[in-house]
Amino acid sequence: MTWWILAMPPALRRVAHGGLLVMVLGAAFPARLIAQWRVEAWFGDAWNLPTELTLKQQGEPDIHIDADWSTRPWSPTWYYSGRLAHWSGDAGWGAEYMHHKLYLDNLPQQDVTHFRITNGVNHIIAQRLWRRRGWELSAGAGPTLVVPITIVRGKRYGERKGVFGSRYELGGATLHGSIARRLKLIPYTYGSLTAKGTLSYLDVPIAGGRATTMNYALHLQYGLSLQSRP
Repeated sequence: MTWWILAMPPALRRVAHGGLLVMVLGAAFPARLIAQWRVEAWFGDAWNLPTELTLKQQGEPDIHIDADWSTRPWSPTWYYSGRLAHWSGDAGWGAEYMHHKLYLDNLPQQDVTHFRITNGVNHIIAQRLWRRRGWELSAGAGPTLVVPITIVRGKRYGERKGVFGSRYELGGATLHGSIARRLKLIPYTYGSLTAKGTLSYLDVPIAGGRATTMNYALHLQYGLSLQSRP
């Protein structure tokens, strides 16, 4: 203990001791270990593998389609994603909302005249986050809310029978993984380039029945990341 601390009144001496403790802890634990909050948002596009789509209607034979899917990120609704994350050192937790969209491109000429899930395929994902050599990784899972708009055998579905009387219905679940790189733009603000993969099981309502399919999608996204600490 230095002489100038000993010469202080008792109250100031306690403050000085506390300041020294903070300095010691700051030296022992690098600044990157301090907790950090982030708000992130992305736009982009997604590429979907072909999958089998099965449609079941009461009193009718099942319809099986080798479905080709597209996302069409800007029309009529936007494709986007957002995340709230909490980091501590090189690990963290996140909650992401991804507004994915699916259009059936190879519509059969007769029985299925309209099939899209465009408001959309809404993934709500709890994530574990890691940072490795400048790359940021995530893995997660969660439920999927869907807003299907379909016409099957002349019967249209697009009703408000979902959560709290909305058009958002529980329609499946998803697994998620991502890898991202960030670039500092200004203090507290980074650009973000992200590749994400989702594997989803979808079970959506149609008029008089259900439609089921898998969705395997690669998402390439760009956006901004705002953080609470430099």
